[in-house]
Amino acid sequence: MPELKNCRRCNKVFPYLAGLPICPACNKEDEKIFEEASMYIRDHPGVPLTVVSNELDISYDRLMKYVKEGRLQILSPKGEYIRFCENCGVAITGNRFCPSCEGHISGVLDTSKKKLQNSLEKAKKRSDYRFI
Repeated sequence: MPELKNCRRCNKVFPYLAGLPICPACNKEDEKIFEEASMYIRDHPGVPLTVVSNELDISYDRLMKYVKEGRLQILSPKGEYIRFCENCGVAITGNRFCPSCEGHISGVLDTSKKKLQNSLEKAKKRSDYRFI
């Protein structure tokens, strides 16, 4: 059974099931704004988000939320799709992480791997002893 929650935007009480605590009316309004932005970007490929924000009177932060959710895609000046690092949020054109975070994560994994290998070697040496 759904619980009752207050909408994060308008503060109305509504039956909440899952996802963001936003009432159906605010969700519908959000979808309308998204569609408007999406159509504008489709009609004006390569347009900067600041222009979209100014032309449609939509907050830049809201547009960035759509980009980070993967609902809107933006192109770099080179024509590559821009994503955001899953760790630090910096704009990237590659996989899931920026080079800095990728290096850090790789280092942490290498250190963990070495520690685990050392622990396994120590455990193996201890298991060589037999009780008589």
